[in-house]
Amino acid sequence: MGTTNVRAEELNYHQTAEQYDQEIIAAIPYHQELHRWICNLIQILEVGSALDLGCGSGLTSQLLQNEFPGLQLTAVDFDEPMLDIARRRLGASVKYIQADYSGLDLGVEKYDLVVSVIGLHHQTDAGKRKMFQRIFQCLKPGGTFLFGDLMTYRDQKIAAWNQAKHFAHLVAHATSEKMLIEWAYHHLFLNLLAPVEDQMEWLEEVGFKASIEFMHMNTALICATKP
Repeated sequence: MGTTNVRAEELNYHQTAEQYDQEIIAAIPYHQELHRWICNLIQILEVGSALDLGCGSGLTSQLLQNEFPGLQLTAVDFDEPMLDIARRRLGASVKYIQADYSGLDLGVEKYDLVVSVIGLHHQTDAGKRKMFQRIFQCLKPGGTFLFGDLMTYRDQKIAAWNQAKHFAHLVAHATSEKMLIEWAYHHLFLNLLAPVEDQMEWLEEVGFKASIEFMHMNTALICATKP
């Protein structure tokens, strides 16, 4: 399992893209706003090749396809049924890899863009730092890493305040008791949130120039560029 703290079968996946997409959009605060920011950022990039780490049902990859016709896209996820949903959404032109990306060879200087959205929080802190190094290495010079994820804060009071708001969001937006239980359990016991301040430092330590583009509650988007 490497540095990933969960197995695919532990996550609250569903059989259809519609079910999964509806739940993750409802369960993750600012999920749609996060993707709007991604749309804004990719409009100023020139991208011929991209890697989506933890592609899930393909929501983020679809944005990339829409923006970059002819994109050479590689989509990675450790859950085969979820990759099947992505295949139906994204089509046959994409290279699909079923693997835990914490142990996957990402190559060297292969991609113009790497995206990871709501996935790296299942890496240990050591795993996150290792992934940042490997992502840096697999990007071409001038390449971009768009890192959207759940993060916390060094200040414990700010962290607690935003944690409370996250759970309030879950209670308000859950469509059933089963959904609330699944996602609350997931956030409380399966997520490994690291402080955003730490992650900015870790990105810069490996050579990225990083900026926080969006952060509300525990949902953040960092744009990191390889010189």
